[in-house]
Amino acid sequence: MATARARRKVRKVRDKWKEKVWYEIYTTPEFGGVFVGYTPANDPSLVLGRVAETSLKDLTGDPTKHMHRIYFKIFGITGSKAIAQYYGHDTTREFMKSQIRRRRSKIDIITDVTTQDKYKIRTKVTVLTTSRADTKQKSDIRKKAEEIIKNMAKEKTFPQYVQAMLFGEMAEKIKEECKKIFPIKNVIVYKSEVLSLAKKEENEGYIKEEE
Repeated sequence: MATARARRKVRKVRDKWKEKVWYEIYTTPEFGGVFVGYTPANDPSLVLGRVAETSLKDLTGDPTKHMHRIYFKIFGITGSKAIAQYYGHDTTREFMKSQIRRRRSKIDIITDVTTQDKYKIRTKVTVLTTSRADTKQKSDIRKKAEEIIKNMAKEKTFPQYVQAMLFGEMAEKIKEECKKIFPIKNVIVYKSEVLSLAKKEENEGYIKEEE
């Protein structure tokens, strides 16, 4: 009897799995509308809010970007196609550890900004000096980096700001200005997190039939 019941349970699980639809996940058009993966569900409403992960290397084809992981959050469904907005990024622990050396200063900056088109993003940056900086120099570097990040957000739209974070424009700008205060070895925009989206429909989500 126990064996028969167990078999019926197994069949039920398999049937439920077969009912699931595999949704293709694509980024929004401003991020290229590229395919980033699949996610299964037997109800499209269950797909909303899921987060897809990919590497910047896979997204761009650039092998030098392997250390960055990019996250996209699904906000809409059209047929079997899920649309995902940029949600944030981080950098592998192994890469960050490889950049830190003794007798250098590590200055961390965490800044919440609002882009020109009203997206709110938390940006985390690490500045590494060539040798040890004193307290005032570290404070001045932190202030200058925060100023650059905030000004960049004011001047750029959400997609432009994300590109500046991921492709080096922000890091280069911070390094160029901060080396006037103290010699800089490297600047890493190691993490970001979208705190709020500007468009109402992206916050609420939508489900519609294939057009």
